[in-house]
Amino acid sequence: MENEIYSEQKTKPDIRELTIERGLGYPSEEELLMLILNKGTRETPVEQLAHKAMKVINTSNPEDLVVQLTRIDGIGYAKALALAAAVEFGRRRNGYLKSIITSPLDILPYVKHFALEQREHFVSIALNGSREIIEEHVVSVGTSRRTMVHPREVFNHAVRVNASGIICCHNHPFGKCLPSREDMNVTSRLLLAGEILGITLLDHIIITQDSYFSFLEHGMLKKSVGKERNPLEGQGQGGASLGGHSRDEDPIEQEQPDEDPQDEDPLDAAIFERSLL
Repeated sequence: MENEIYSEQKTKPDIRELTIERGLGYPSEEELLMLILNKGTRETPVEQLAHKAMKVINTSNPEDLVVQLTRIDGIGYAKALALAAAVEFGRRRNGYLKSIITSPLDILPYVKHFALEQREHFVSIALNGSREIIEEHVVSVGTSRRTMVHPREVFNHAVRVNASGIICCHNHPFGKCLPSREDMNVTSRLLLAGEILGITLLDHIIITQDSYFSFLEHGMLKKSVGKERNPLEGQGQGGASLGGHSRDEDPIEQEQPDEDPQDEDPLDAAIFERSLL
C-alpha cells in the first residue's frame, strides 16, 4: 500500500527540477534527503527511502546514525554516510553545537521533532558552563505511553562529554502536556543524582505536537526534591510513566518529610533560575 502511494507521486514534477527552478529553500526536509539519495531501488522508491531515513535521523544519536540508516532496505553504507555527513555538516554550519540556551524556549527547536513520534523518547541535552549545547542524546525509547529511565543512563552521557549541566526532555505521544507523578519522580531522582555528580539539571521539558511544559517555568525543580513516590503509584493514569527500576537496581531512598519539603531541600532552586536567565 505504501509503495502504491509513493508510486502515484511519480506523476508530480521532479523535485530536482523544482529545486533548480525555485531554489534550495523550496524542498521539504524529506525532499532534501531525496536529493542526497538521488534514487531509490527497484523495490523502494526514493520518496519512501527518504521518509524512512527521516524517521531514523530524528530518533538516532550521532554515533549510531550510520548503522541505523543501513538497517533500512535500500540504503547501504555509501548512502548512509552521505546522509550522516549532510546532517553533521548542517549542525556545524547552523551553530547547533554552540547554541547558547538562555530559556526553556531556546531548547524547543532542537527537540520539537520528537513530538511527532508515536513512542516516548527521553532525550538529554548536555551543556557546558557557558550554557552552550555540547550534544543531544536519546537516552531511551519506550512505548506510546511509557519509557523507562534511570539516572545512570542519563548522566553516563553527560559525564562522557564533560557537561556542567543538562536539560532533559521527553514527548507525550498521547494525552495532555502535563507531568505525571512518575515524571515528577524521575525529575526528583535526576536532581539528586546531578547534585552528587556536580552536573546541574537545568530543566525537564515535556512536549506534545502543540504545546510544552517546563518544570523550570512552573517552579517545580525545587518542589520535585523530597516528594519521591512509589514508582508503581499513578500508573494507568494519563500521561507518560517514566519511573520504576528493576529489583537489582538501588533506588534512591524515598523521603517522607513532616514539614514542607521545600524547607528541607538541599538544592537551592535559585541556582537553576539564575542559570537560565
